[in-house]
This record gives sequence, structure tokens and C-alpha cells, in this order.
Amino acid sequence: MKSQTLQYYMHDGPSAFRFELAGNLNNEAARDLDQAWRTASSMIGDRALVVDMTFVTGAEGDGRSLLSRWYAGGAQLIARSKASRALAEAIVGGPLPEFASAGNPGAVRTWRPFHTSFGALTLLIASMLLPVRAHAANLKAETVAAWDEYVQSVSVTLQDRVRPGGSFLWTYEEPERIAKVHGGEIVVAPAPGPSPRKVPGGLIHHWIAAAFLPNVKLDDILEVTEDYDRYQEFYRPSVIASKTVAREDSNDYFSMQLMNKAFFLKTMLDADYQSTNVRLDDRRFYNVSRSTRVQEIQDYGQPSQHRLPEGQGGGYIWKLFSIGRLAQRDGGVYIELEAMALSRDIPAALRFIVDPIVRSVSRSALLTSLTQTEGAVCGGSANDARSASVTSSAEHLRGVPASRSNANNAFKRDH
Repeated sequence: MKSQTLQYYMHDGPSAFRFELAGNLNNEAARDLDQAWRTASSMIGDRALVVDMTFVTGAEGDGRSLLSRWYAGGAQLIARSKASRALAEAIVGGPLPEFASAGNPGAVRTWRPFHTSFGALTLLIASMLLPVRAHAANLKAETVAAWDEYVQSVSVTLQDRVRPGGSFLWTYEEPERIAKVHGGEIVVAPAPGPSPRKVPGGLIHHWIAAAFLPNVKLDDILEVTEDYDRYQEFYRPSVIASKTVAREDSNDYFSMQLMNKAFFLKTMLDADYQSTNVRLDDRRFYNVSRSTRVQEIQDYGQPSQHRLPEGQGGGYIWKLFSIGRLAQRDGGVYIELEAMALSRDIPAALRFIVDPIVRSVSRSALLTSLTQTEGAVCGGSANDARSASVTSSAEHLRGVPASRSNANNAFKRDH
């Protein structure tokens, strides 16, 4: 294996994300591995990183630097062979902790595709599927065109909803959905069609959520959702800064900074938004919001902090669009949020791992968004029961990039 190109397998477990490495971790492989890590970590929350390097045969400068940085950030390095342990200890500058030593193989369990009795066959399969080359993804013109076309189709559907005789609320399209929402459940579902929807060079994620807030008025909710300067208070911890930029007739302009502290990365989204507000009558309101600028700021708060040009970087979030609907009836207010995001594509070899994570995060993000909105409108004690039902989702989202999670924070703002 000494001359073999690095192979790696990524496994998403309930408490840890694991890399299994085999071969030579040269500089090019290290850059690919780092980018794959950045892509995966943006979607899997605050779980431990475990790196099994038992079958690593060598490491060049960038590879050593990457492993050293991961280790310094709390990653667990596993090295069960004499040669790999010597390499690992040379990189970290001292003995590995007991949990990662060869003498304690049961301390950290991984899926270990390179350790099975079918090692040669598994390695052959891995060589066909892996490594996943996850370079930075730049936004392309054809991707933007596909996004614009999709947004236009969604806007047409909205106009059908708001015209006289139209079905304004998604909630009221199914009796079972009405019962669940009015009964206190937050209902979240992907929009009809593929989820996510593949377009040239990217993916469109489109989810819909609905909740019912009893004993409140429509204006009570607008007081919260139009108070952009307090979003950092209402939607913490992912929103770290927010401010109103301008208000013109029915249009609002605001900016926000959304933090992703997934694993050892500190990537922030800095973005501007335009929101158009329409009040149909004294009991119905809708809003259309879109991002006008989205930029990644990598290594936020560190000496290496830097802002990337629009359309460059990890591609976790390129563009955002949302529709919010309010209807006062049945002794309270129905809130609906349609949240859409454009992101980079998921490499084929990662989809069986990443697809369910994306769906889980999308669902959890909308649950948390509506719960936090209810908390801001009604006060913390008014929605303790609701909050309890999504506590695990909220905790998970604290480690997920706002690019995928609280990018959907306010009921009527898809950030």
C-alpha cells in the first residue's frame, strides 16, 4: 500500500463522525480530505471526530498539518499498527491517549471497512467509490438560471394561493394536517417532487412547515418577525448579528450574520436580504423574502479569518428564498413557512450518508424556527411544552451550519 493513493471512508454514527484512512496522505490528498470534511461537517452537527489512520503509510506536510489541527481540536486518532502509531505520535508530538492505542482496541469503535476479513475486496470497492474529491464548489451561471426558474414557478403558485378563491393555507389542504396543526403539532414536510431537487451544478431544498399559535393576534407575530434588530436575541445562538438596513413602502432590507460552529470549523454566513410584505386584509398576511448577497467568512474570529467572494467557498448555501403566510382564525394565528435554499451538489459516493442527514436537518431547522418564533411571541413559559418536543432538534442545530439550519430562522425570513 506504500505507493497507493489515499483511500478514505466517511461514516456518520449517532455520536461520532469517523474517517477511515488507508494509503499515503500526500499534500493533494490532504486538501481533498480537508474539503470533504468541511462539506460533511456542515451537515452533521456537534459530534466527535474519530480518525482511524491504522492503514496510513505516510503523510506529507499538508497531511501532517491537517491531522495535527484535527487532534488539537479534540479529534480522536486511532493507530493500531506499530508504524501508524509511530507516525501519529510524531505528528502530535507525544504519546497518543490510551483510548487510541493499539492496546485498547475496544475503547473507540468505528465501522472499519479496511479491517474486515474481506479487506482486499472492500479496499477494491473503496477504490472505485472513494476517495470523494470535494473541492470548493463555485456557483455557475446555469445553476443560477435553474434556481431563478424554480423560484419563478413557486411565485406563480403563491399567486394562485392569494387570489380570490385560492387555497391560501397549505394547512387547510388536508383534514389530517388541519387536525395536527390546530392540535398543537408543528407539521413539516418536503415540497412535492424530488427532495432535494437536482439542478445543473447544485441542489434546491424546499420544505414547508406550519404551526398554530392560540390566543394571539396577527399583529403580535408581526411585531416579532419585523424586528430584525432583535433576531440575534430571538434566534440565538445561530444568529450572531442582525440589523435593519432600510424600509421602503412594502419592502424591508436587512442583514444578518449566521454562525456555523460545526466540529472545529468556524464558518459564518454574512448576507443581505430583501423582504416584501403584503397584507391582504385584516386577517391575512404574506411575505416573500430573498437573499441579495450571501458570502462565506471562513475561520471567523481567528487571525486567519477571511471573506470569500460571492458564489465561492464550500457552497453550503448560495441563495435563499422564502414565503411566509399568516392567517388569523380559529382563535389564534396559523403560521406557514416555505423555505428554499440553493446549495452545491452532494457527490454521488456521499449521498447514501448525506441525503438522510440533509432531510433530518431541514426538518429540524423548521421545527426550531417556528418554536423560537412562538417563544418570542408568547414568552418562554407559553411554549415550554412545544419546546420540549424539539429540544433534541434544537441541540443538534447548535452545531449545524446556519447555512443549513437556522438559515430558516424567522417564520417569514429564509436567511
